[in-house]
Amino acid sequence: MPRKSEVISISVPPELARDVAALATAERRSRSELVREALRQYVLMSRWHRLRRTASLQAVRLGLRPADVERLVDEARGARRP
Repeated sequence: MPRKSEVISISVPPELARDVAALATAERRSRSELVREALRQYVLMSRWHRLRRTASLQAVRLGLRPADVERLVDEARGARRP
């Protein structure tokens, strides 16, 4: 049966390793759980920044100003409400 996770080895400075261990202990989680959560958050934030950058470039190409973008978002949100 294949593993449901993949092992990744990383190297960190000793101080960071101590901080991770202390935080994991304080939160009653394993270091692996703590690092997995940190990586999840990093990946989500990276995707969000990429999306914002792409949307900003598209707005500039279309000649939209910030007020135009806010109005369009408000209109789209209103159209989705029942």
